[in-house]
Amino acid sequence: MEEDPKNIIRNIVENSKKINSKVFTLTRCILLTLMRFNEDGLQFRELKTMLNISDGKLKSNLDYLQDLEYISKIPIKLDQKSMHIYMIEDSGKNELKKIIKWMGNIKEVEDIYNGLRLS
Repeated sequence: MEEDPKNIIRNIVENSKKINSKVFTLTRCILLTLMRFNEDGLQFRELKTMLNISDGKLKSNLDYLQDLEYISKIPIKLDQKSMHIYMIEDSGKNELKKIIKWMGNIKEVEDIYNGLRLS
């Protein structure tokens, strides 16, 4: 039975808190993942709520991803209010694929290690 996509995203965010962020930038990986899943874009406040991080940390990571051209900040009007949404670009999707493949490699190593321990 397949798992609900919302649970998968929630698990990605929750399990990321168990990883040492000095190994790689977890916040940026999570931002790319969330934007890939929500291709219609996400508002700053939505991202802030999902990640539970400070405005400054979120803004600096979004700015960095924009500088790399992995994401775009798009102005929109909603209920007569001007705001922005953030959307992943093709280059961001490609980078995320690389990250996922890398993480898959780590999982393979863990699977092998666990298999050896069970023998």
